[in-house]
Amino acid sequence: MRVLHNVDLNIKRGEVVILMGPSGSGKTTVLTLVGCLRSVQEGSVKLLGTELNGASDETLMRMRHRIGFIFQAHNLHKSLTATQNVQMGLQIHGRQANRNWREACRHMLELVGLGDRVDFMPDQLSGGQKQRVAVARSLVGNPEVVFADEPTAALDKESGHRVVSLLRRLADERQTTIFMVTHDHRVLDYADRIIKMEDGRVVEEKSILFPGMESANH
Repeated sequence: MRVLHNVDLNIKRGEVVILMGPSGSGKTTVLTLVGCLRSVQEGSVKLLGTELNGASDETLMRMRHRIGFIFQAHNLHKSLTATQNVQMGLQIHGRQANRNWREACRHMLELVGLGDRVDFMPDQLSGGQKQRVAVARSLVGNPEVVFADEPTAALDKESGHRVVSLLRRLADERQTTIFMVTHDHRVLDYADRIIKMEDGRVVEEKSILFPGMESANH
């Protein structure tokens, strides 16, 4: 059964793109295909210049080392502290990345507003706090691309804006590419482009014009 129909997307380095649409429209399928979590059956999908259709397991693993993925479910290890959970995001990057892991992990937790929860266990955290730990875990390795599946779904307004503001800052300061699936209309102003899908097709694509700018590329 065909899930996607003639989806043609091109996302530039440092761009923040939000993908929206009703349940079953194909959003998560697109995200997992380009995020190396699902095999490409036909067509062409390129990530950081590498073709994923027909890519070997070794190539896919190498590409996963260059990206971060924020899942809707936080998937924290119950036996690890917040800091240790964030460290899991560094494990795939080898010894060099893990050299100052505690400092790096605690700094990232501070950025998502959890500087006073660094040694808390998951069962001591609220649902929103667990989600912010998961966000910190995905970002601690300085990924070139961040894929986010409903990253603010469990967050209140303030926490949601803190997280998406951080993603926007990474795009602006580090040229990190952000590709986000969301139903959260509160965060749309942080995007460069908003793409809407229905029934496996792109039905609308809109650039966001920022005040004082002639285009959405900034």
